[in-house]
Amino acid sequence: MNLSGVISQLISLFLMMLMGFIAARAGVITPEFRKRLSTLTLNTAAPCIILSSVLESEGAGVSMVTVLLVAVFFYAVMIALAALLTRLSRVPKAQRPLDQMMLVFTNVGFMGIPVVDALYGPSGVTMVAMFILLFNLTFFSYGVLLVSGGGKLNLRALGNACIFAALGALVLSLTGWHLPAPIETTLSAVGAMNTPLAMMIIGASLAHSDVRAALTNPRLYRISFLRMIVMPLVVLLIMRLLPVDPMLAGVAVAMAAMPVAGNCAMISDIYLPDDMTASHAVIVSTLLSAVSLPLICAAISVVL
Repeated sequence: MNLSGVISQLISLFLMMLMGFIAARAGVITPEFRKRLSTLTLNTAAPCIILSSVLESEGAGVSMVTVLLVAVFFYAVMIALAALLTRLSRVPKAQRPLDQMMLVFTNVGFMGIPVVDALYGPSGVTMVAMFILLFNLTFFSYGVLLVSGGGKLNLRALGNACIFAALGALVLSLTGWHLPAPIETTLSAVGAMNTPLAMMIIGASLAHSDVRAALTNPRLYRISFLRMIVMPLVVLLIMRLLPVDPMLAGVAVAMAAMPVAGNCAMISDIYLPDDMTASHAVIVSTLLSAVSLPLICAAISVVL
């Protein structure tokens, strides 16, 4: 891994985020337009980059079944770590379910894909597809149960474009099939929009949020520290001890180092409408990731 190249790519990602922030402040990206842009990106560009990455990389270099098994293990570890850390850090019992959700579920889509693309290229993004698949399955089951107090699962949310793309990526990787050239070209072109759109949307979200209120809440700094420093370092140690392909291990650590997932704010709005903690945690963790991500990437390059 070329660490200087990775840091350069990370700086580029945050400059894209800054462009989105400025565009939102200037009124070019309104809150309503941002929501529509998010929907467009999640349902077109993100699925396309997942599929095109498999086609361009000729597979991940590792059996996709192996990647899927590692992703299952990854989320089992994350769930166990979140439960342990909320108790060790003496989080009040009433706050534990929400804190655990924010610790388990990271921004594997908007942030994960571009960062892993910078780290490992299309082969790494192919692996991320399996983490996205497990993210959706776990978030809309276990994640919803955490904050809903045992309410109904949002099964309809499992049928989204990224899940179908991840399943398609699994099939393409296992079979070695290729699509007609015009389709592959289209997937590649549309998928190339994912990174700049995703980062600009995150920047716009920051511009449309109450950053001052978020930055003055000490609870969010504890969550961010556990989420983006402690948990990825524990995952790094575990992956170092396991007989796992170094790139796959690095992707798992990178997934563990991402900021709090925007989905956490979405679900919190539904089940805890008066609690802005999740929305503010997304803001603070995303801002702090400008410092934490290069540190974790450096640790990956040294240890794996």
